[in-house]
Amino acid sequence: MRVVCHTIDDFLENLQQESSRIYQRVVWVSRTVNPADDKTKRDAVIFDVTLHASAVVDVDDESQFLLDYGEDCGRDYHDATQDMAGSEVADELKARIRKVCDEYGLTIRPGVIDM
Repeated sequence: MRVVCHTIDDFLENLQQESSRIYQRVVWVSRTVNPADDKTKRDAVIFDVTLHASAVVDVDDESQFLLDYGEDCGRDYHDATQDMAGSEVADELKARIRKVCDEYGLTIRPGVIDM
């Protein structure tokens, strides 16, 4: 089973409620940056930034569910403006996740749980 949270607040609420049952006490968090157009990463100037976080929650000895969250954070412009609004939003969201993890004794690791 997979529980999808569409907002950071929903993910953090679930993370707090399930903190004692998080598998290996690990929350996986990853920021991806991909070209906004059909250019290669080397040639692109505009990038879409996404943050993804997930954790496996133990239900009982034989079952688990995936707690999953993802959000488009905006765009980064690697041009004269150097507007990195997407990365700034992703960093703010990750900081919120880190704060809850620190409070509940959970560890953040880079990566994405893939099913």
